[in-house]
Amino acid sequence: MIYVIGSGPAGVSSSVALVREGYDVTMLDAGIDLDFERRRIVEQLSVQEADDWDPLMLERLKVNMAPSAAGVALKYTYGSDFPYRETGTYIPKELKNAAVLSSLAKGGLSNVWGAAVLPYAADDIRDWPFTISELEPHYRSVLSFMALSATRDDLESRFPLYSDDYASLGASRQINAFLRDLRGQSEQLKSRGFLFGSSRLAVSARNPHNHACAACGLCLYGCPYGLIYNSALTLEKLQQHSNFTYVNDVIVNKFEESLDHVRIIGKRHTSQEPVSFKAARVYVAAGVLSSTKLILDSLEAYDRTLTLRDSQYFMLPLLRYRSEGRVTEEQLHTLAQVFIEVSDGKLSDKTIHLQIYGYNDLYRKAFENVFGRFYKVSRFATNAFLNRFLLIQGYLHSEVSPSISLRLTAPEKGFPGKLILEGNNGGRSRQIVRGVVAKLARNRKRLKAIPVRYLLKIGQPGQGNHSGGSLPMRAKPGEFETDIAGRPSGFRRVHVVDSSIFPTIPATTITLSIMANAHRIASSHAQY
Repeated sequence: MIYVIGSGPAGVSSSVALVREGYDVTMLDAGIDLDFERRRIVEQLSVQEADDWDPLMLERLKVNMAPSAAGVALKYTYGSDFPYRETGTYIPKELKNAAVLSSLAKGGLSNVWGAAVLPYAADDIRDWPFTISELEPHYRSVLSFMALSATRDDLESRFPLYSDDYASLGASRQINAFLRDLRGQSEQLKSRGFLFGSSRLAVSARNPHNHACAACGLCLYGCPYGLIYNSALTLEKLQQHSNFTYVNDVIVNKFEESLDHVRIIGKRHTSQEPVSFKAARVYVAAGVLSSTKLILDSLEAYDRTLTLRDSQYFMLPLLRYRSEGRVTEEQLHTLAQVFIEVSDGKLSDKTIHLQIYGYNDLYRKAFENVFGRFYKVSRFATNAFLNRFLLIQGYLHSEVSPSISLRLTAPEKGFPGKLILEGNNGGRSRQIVRGVVAKLARNRKRLKAIPVRYLLKIGQPGQGNHSGGSLPMRAKPGEFETDIAGRPSGFRRVHVVDSSIFPTIPATTITLSIMANAHRIASSHAQY
């Protein structure tokens, strides 16, 4: 029996590959899920026409998000914190100048991601122990079970679609006007290192009840129709296969490998009853913190410092020259709507990735929270500002970003060891981010928009949730490194398949490449 640990994107992707090859697969997972009341509301909304939705139900799903000028401190799903619940108990951590999340939920952090999907470019993984050609068939395989919203445009010159089955989710009036302006200056922008196009999103055209996107603006709270991809959706389909078994309520603590099997040691989440499983092979897909902790616990490698690599995250408002008017009243989706890839050797020899967002009601709530009782007085000015306002979420390659040191303390008196994470201030990230802002400002006449420099926010290491590389793949792995099959030094039957094994973290979106790499490793199971 082959075991997969974790139900997030890497777990389901490796499971799909194994099940398709006919192997018997058991997935072990803590499996914390959305609470019953909110799940009942979502199920009711998912079968109704959007015009029939109860506003009180919608408000129930929007609670707890607290936006400020610095963004949203923690993203909830349908008003719930279940994606992060109990991680402090089972994956305790101490953070200093770092903000790295973990999850014990069914579907992992795909419950809260932004659904943006863009493959890695060949020149951004030159330092990996294999080339992009090794990932390409697996991008295609992943996109055979993960829906894609996309448009054919100039992005394809560096970032192929890897799918013939896609539809366009469309864009808001504000974003369509922005794209028209970009296209009008296309050649000039290309010559200055800007490659742009419509965003690519893991969003289905319709849900099982035949409902398409209602343009309801609730994407960042949780789609009432469940159109945004969540790996729990793939898990449901895997459970229809006779050679796949899902076992939730399990916390895995460590592995013990012998010549012909791996002993998985853990306990029941609810009862704390000890459990163990005998595996021919194990695929570890628990997320970067959990997977790294599992390997360190299994090796009893306490107080050894590893390096977690990160893609520097930043937020930057972009103010359009022209107002579209009444953006707060438009029906729209609120996921990323434009991608801009910046290539500029004076800043970095790796791609700089920018995701552009149009209006969402969290902007208005942020203004309310900032201005308090004066908001009513400033409402007209706020609406005029929002009519021109776009938001950039940007990422840099880990090569030029701060890293995070990670070590695990020894367990004591029945309590698990604690992960100590500390971000460093090294790298050239701040200089590069300010260089990106200056580049956008120099090209404001071509963009028909200007960056709002004084509202630039540069995130702490880990804050953008594009982290990994604690157990990097190498052609000739050393201590705390893995081979190209994700096997850490000292293991033959244990494969880590999430971002923990990425040698570097390119700036473009991470989840699609995590899934493609996990699929690559699991597809080669017979070779190992």
